[in-house]
This record gives sequence, C-alpha cells and structure tokens, in this order.
Amino acid sequence: MGTRRSHVNISLLLLLMFSILVSNASSKWLNWVTVHVQNDIEGHNVALDMHCRSNDDDLGQRTLHQGEEWHWDFRVAFPSTHFWCDFRWYDNPDYRWYNGTFDVYRASLGKHKYKDFCASNCPWSARRDGFYLYRRDRQEWQKRNEWHAE
Repeated sequence: MGTRRSHVNISLLLLLMFSILVSNASSKWLNWVTVHVQNDIEGHNVALDMHCRSNDDDLGQRTLHQGEEWHWDFRVAFPSTHFWCDFRWYDNPDYRWYNGTFDVYRASLGKHKYKDFCASNCPWSARRDGFYLYRRDRQEWQKRNEWHAE
C-alpha cells in the first residue's frame, strides 16, 4: 500500500512540474515582439521601398525616406512565426538599383533565429553596405545581409 501511494505522489509531483514547465515555455512564446526597420542609407534623398509579410499577414508596401523608421507588433506563434521583407533602393551616384529579400523575424523549432539577439524588440538598419541587426547581447550593430545590384 505504501509503495503504491508513493508512486501516486511521485506521479502527481512529476505532472505538476511538467505543467509548470509547459506553461512557462508557452507564455515565453506568446509574448509581443516589435520589429523596427530604419532607413540609414547615406546619400542624397535615398528612399527605401519595402514590402513585408508573413505566412498569415501581408503588411503592405512602404517607402521610408532617409532617417525614417517603420515598425509593427505581433505575437509569436511558435514555431511558425516568420516575417520577411523585400527591399529596393536606387543609388544615384552608381545609377543602379539594389535589392534584397531578408528575414526580419523567424521562430522555428531548433533555430529561433533572432531571439537571442533582439528578444521582444528587433531593430534593423538598412545601410549602404548591407542590412544590420542590433545585437543587444553585444550592444552593437551586426551586418546580417548584403544588397544585390540589379
């Protein structure tokens, strides 16, 4: 009788611990995240055209003029939350278009791409030489993507 009771107590304790772990993990992934994109491309009136979307939402097209920023908020639905943007800008001195399609937030099983860098706030900076993410863990901007010339 005592062994059976101890198995029940251990089972209940394990169930309670598992419930706490699951609730903590799920609440972690249901937090709000804000993605910021700023046009920091140097030059004379360089406009950055962008079109951002996810598997569920099309956020539409925007044009950011130099120094302008745009942001949006969303809740992470682990592991499927994935936002990416198409970017395009014209370089007057080179008379060329530059473009790129980059992930700005991606949560997926085994590789939550930007969680460690930006947590609930993901600041991106479009610059002449590439696309940068601010790494809070290092307190610095890190180049993550290169532009493609058309």
